[in-house]
Amino acid sequence: SFRSLSAMVKKVVITGGNRGIGLGLVVELLKNDQIGKVFATTRNASKSPELQSITDARLVIVEMDAGKDDSIEKAVDQISKSVGTIGVDILINNAGVLHPVDINAPIDRKEAIANFEVNCVATMAVTLAFKDLLKAAAKANGSSQIVNISSELGSISRTWGPCPPRHFTAYSMSKAALNLYTKTLSMDWAPEGIRATSIHPGWVKTDMGSEAADLTVEESCSSMAGMIVKFGAENNGLFYDWKFEPITW
Repeated sequence: SFRSLSAMVKKVVITGGNRGIGLGLVVELLKNDQIGKVFATTRNASKSPELQSITDARLVIVEMDAGKDDSIEKAVDQISKSVGTIGVDILINNAGVLHPVDINAPIDRKEAIANFEVNCVATMAVTLAFKDLLKAAAKANGSSQIVNISSELGSISRTWGPCPPRHFTAYSMSKAALNLYTKTLSMDWAPEGIRATSIHPGWVKTDMGSEAADLTVEESCSSMAGMIVKFGAENNGLFYDWKFEPITW
């Protein structure tokens, strides 16, 4: 039936899909035949050559600046026209920034606030804008999924773990706030069939993670892509690393 066919092919939106982990997730998700469409957002499509070089017809590049409401609205309209009443099955909030602010250094307010502006406020704006499309998918297929790309630096219980956040205090605080948003969404939107989960992608060799990092983009993203398509009710409101190991808040 059409309903079961629509359930088989998932429609995915990935923010910040032009480089790093976002691009890696685009590539890995397109290897999965359960994926019917991947909408990858980027602020400037003409400056996203790696994304442009992907020839898979299931990829749709969408220009969106998550810091601007009118840009988000345009992107949602474009995606809505494409998916129709079937909606969006998975929203991956990947776009993020890291502005280092040390706990012992003089505070650069602009740098500190930039972490929250992108990692928290923009994510809230994007998620709310996509709510109707997520609801439509939940109605068509039983559920839909929000995935927030977080960091173990935002885990309060791991504050003195392998990577203490003191050099990245504002970034770590923004990821702790993002985790609270995940948890709140998972409870508040559950009655509408929308689930929310946070993932720590690991320390990855990207512009943000640097070449010193442990993991390649492919290692992290192939594992995460496999997890994301399998997420069910039992994963709602939880926090995992890229290996699908639970992380305490």
